[in-house]
Order: sequence, then structure tokens, then C-alpha cells
Amino acid sequence: MSKGYSITVVLGCIVLYFLLVAFCSSQSLHPGVADDPTLKGKGKDGACMDYALTPSSRLAVNGIHLIFYRWQIRNTAVQGSHVFVVYRWPDESAWIVDNEIPHPRKVPREASPRQLVFLLGNGWSAPVDVELQDRLNHLSYF
Repeated sequence: MSKGYSITVVLGCIVLYFLLVAFCSSQSLHPGVADDPTLKGKGKDGACMDYALTPSSRLAVNGIHLIFYRWQIRNTAVQGSHVFVVYRWPDESAWIVDNEIPHPRKVPREASPRQLVFLLGNGWSAPVDVELQDRLNHLSYF
């Protein structure tokens, strides 16, 4: 083999390495953390608090915030309360997750807590009133 051929192969490997690193770093880091179906409360109705507390210790390294709110479907007696997790990764991307959605959702970094509540849904607007539990929300930064 010629020296030129060897240099070309080495440079090709280096370029391939950097392309793979760039691709891998753009992938979500969530598997095994927030979308783990075995976490306590995941997929269970009424288990939002159990779920919110379970991944908190693993996600707290980069900062998490629990958002508490009450909701009521307008013109009905149907109401409830809920909590979900907002967290950030080292790249400063913001994500939300709760026990009812299968995978975390990326959200705008500047979104207000009220906007985050509606981003949990699938984009459809229900006739629901939301009341943020501000006293709890101010205490739930980690």
C-alpha cells in the first residue's frame, strides 16, 4: 500500500468518527431515565406524584422542576389535580414528562408553566380550566 492511500484511510476514519459523535450527541438521552415503563406510577391513572418523584433523583443533576396544577372540565363537575416534571439536559434543552405520556417531550425553553400544562396534551384544546398551584410550584425547584 502506498503512503497516500494509508493517509486517506486514516483521514476517512477520523471524519467518520466525528460524524458518528455528532449524530450520537444529537440523540435524546432519555432512554432509561424518564420514559422507562418500569418506573413507579408510569402509565397508571392517579399515580402522577409517584411517577414525578421516581425519576427526580436521576434528573436532578441538570435541574428539575415539578409543576403542580388543578384542572376542571368546563360546565361539569369533572376535576382533578396533576403534577409533571420539567427538566433540562446539559445542552440546555427543556423537556416535560409525566406518568401519562410514553416519552418525554421537548418544549420551548421560555415556555411558562401554564403553556407547559397544555403542551402535555396532544395539541388539541379541551374546554378545561387550569389553576396552577403556585405555592407548590415555587417550592419544587431542585
